[in-house]
Amino acid sequence: MVPHSLFIGISAFIRVFILLLVSIAVILIFTAPGVCYTRYINDLRATDEICPNENFLPMGVNRWSNGVHFQHRGQNVWGQLAIVIIAILFALPPLGLSCFQIATGASLFYMQICLSAISILIFLALGGVETWYATGYSHMGPLIRQIGGGQFSGCMNLPNCNILFVVKGWAAAAAFLFLCALLFLLDIGMQFLIREKYSQTYTTPVSSRASYGPPEPSRVDNYHTRIHVGN
Repeated sequence: MVPHSLFIGISAFIRVFILLLVSIAVILIFTAPGVCYTRYINDLRATDEICPNENFLPMGVNRWSNGVHFQHRGQNVWGQLAIVIIAILFALPPLGLSCFQIATGASLFYMQICLSAISILIFLALGGVETWYATGYSHMGPLIRQIGGGQFSGCMNLPNCNILFVVKGWAAAAAFLFLCALLFLLDIGMQFLIREKYSQTYTTPVSSRASYGPPEPSRVDNYHTRIHVGN
């Protein structure tokens, strides 16, 4: 029989991996590698993907406060700081519960399930918002299209010309946040296994012999003495 401590260890490993993914996502959000854009005309791709020098459109956190392209609506980029804080806040408590679980052997089933379920919803939301940021958060595409009156992007005097912008590092961060939600779902499954193994380990076995139906007659009752009466 597989001990329930093994499943506790697997759950703890999942949560450590989630914290690692969150850490990588935070680094990608702050550094913002892979800034690229593509020109589309009438929803048809008109150019290959263009990835300018990082000095032209720096998207890292060190430029959020002073970059020209982060002015006005570009200030919305600071919303990613909330993503970072919330992701860390929801990645740490489950790991703390795992440490307590390993130290005490307690199940904490309902607390674990509730926390993991809430974390799934939170990380799905964070991944969705980060996807919006990765695609320019409704700001970078129109901004690039307007640079130099459209000369830079090649959209000058072209109707239905649009710019598809992407920060690949932010897109990867969004994928990691979605993966965290999936891992929390897997962790819920592990908690059910832990609960099952915990009950098997600490519950007193019940006799398999059923006690239904009439009691078995004793041998004394089955013994009949024959009395022969003589003439």
